[in-house]
Amino acid sequence: MKNNFLKVTGFAALAFTGYAYWSTKQLRTTDYNIVSAKIAPELDGFRILQLSDMHGDTFGRYNHRLIKKIWAIDPDIIVVTGDLLDGDEGINTAITLMRKLARRYPIYYVTGNHEARSANLEDLLPELEKAGITYLKNQHVYIERDGKSFALAGIDDPSMLIQKPHQLTFAEEIACEEEIVEAELKEATTGIPDSIFTLLLSHRPEKWPLYQQASVDLVCCGHAHGGQVRFPFTEGLYAPHQGFMPKWTAGLKEANGKAMIISRGVGNATLVPRIFNEPDLPIIILRHK
Repeated sequence: MKNNFLKVTGFAALAFTGYAYWSTKQLRTTDYNIVSAKIAPELDGFRILQLSDMHGDTFGRYNHRLIKKIWAIDPDIIVVTGDLLDGDEGINTAITLMRKLARRYPIYYVTGNHEARSANLEDLLPELEKAGITYLKNQHVYIERDGKSFALAGIDDPSMLIQKPHQLTFAEEIACEEEIVEAELKEATTGIPDSIFTLLLSHRPEKWPLYQQASVDLVCCGHAHGGQVRFPFTEGLYAPHQGFMPKWTAGLKEANGKAMIISRGVGNATLVPRIFNEPDLPIIILRHK
């Protein structure tokens, strides 16, 4: 009886481990229809693919599966919300992927906390520029179709400006980050008319209260990895900078007339596997109200 129990337990553990690995290599899309009177009829149906938290991961040889998936989606533009690298790892993978995608689509990029701590950042940014990718460093551009446009703004991850966060207490680091993000938001959105629909790219979803005070309509974030282990009716088990039982890890959040879309991300940057939390490719579809 005991041997049978051990066999069943061992088989269940093996099956769960296999599922956990298999699920980290799936690529799921989620459509988000964003409706606003600020979105002109000419922009109705404009499709934006969000790619976040690659962490140098791969899907098939040379990322063939991921590239094929994106080509099938065929977005109007791609927005990358940080963490292309995993520290100092994955730079060649990230550059190769971005080059291939940039041949077909306009790409707009903001940094994440992993870029901030990477010694390879000085190599990454020039290569992205060579590929024609727009790095939104606390600035905005206008995306136009048929004579009408919306504003696309982006801010750096606050850790880009905190040189030695380990010398700060957690409370001091959070206060410093919030001060940085407030200044970045102001710099990135200054000059955008109130009548123009504004999409903000930022790595950090936990700054949602600050985004609600900014002159933006929609924010795209990543960073939280979907809470890593997603239990039913929760936002997951743990997220960076939010801790255990986090509040903002995935999906669409709305408050005070603003909206935030949080990608669960694509890669896996921790020893704990993604469980019930498949890689995520949000597709944002602009709709005229």
